[in-house]
Amino acid sequence: MYFPEDMNFQYFFFDTYIGFFLQALPIALIVGAIYGIIRFRKDKETPISRQLFSCAFVCYITGLVCLVIGLDLMHIFWYNLFYPWNSGITINWFGGVFDFALDFVNNISGETIGNFLMFLPFGILYPLSQKAPTWEKCVIRGLVAVAVIEVLQPIFGRAFDMNDVILNSVGIVISTTILLGAKKIIKR
Repeated sequence: MYFPEDMNFQYFFFDTYIGFFLQALPIALIVGAIYGIIRFRKDKETPISRQLFSCAFVCYITGLVCLVIGLDLMHIFWYNLFYPWNSGITINWFGGVFDFALDFVNNISGETIGNFLMFLPFGILYPLSQKAPTWEKCVIRGLVAVAVIEVLQPIFGRAFDMNDVILNSVGIVISTTILLGAKKIIKR
């Protein structure tokens, strides 16, 4: 039987950025909790604050991977959990495209802004989870994460987009610079 309110939920949960976030959130929290339990049992010397930031970083990375690589897999999982019929979602394995056209400056949209904002937490959570973070180490690890995620996306039927690489990288550089710069100022 057809229920109009179901269509509102379906649209919200499966077709909006907030819905995508809500799909990734439980997965990220579960992975972060498991990581935290293992880490707290094994590591008694690291300060609690750094351990908590490590857990937050693991949650963030898990959510990021869910959103940028495993979005269709999440859709299938949640759809099958909520509805007794087939979702109709298919993953076009190795069917992604490569887009090397740089047009983000001329084409500013919610997606463009989201690609910049998506990696701002990396430059904050990663350094806070490390014992002696340096700007170079944080930025290089962030750039490697961006590159790995973008290269893997075509395997899952998504697109490798050079605009995403640049915007994600700028987000990492800016947030890392601000955080580590603020830490230096506070230490003085």
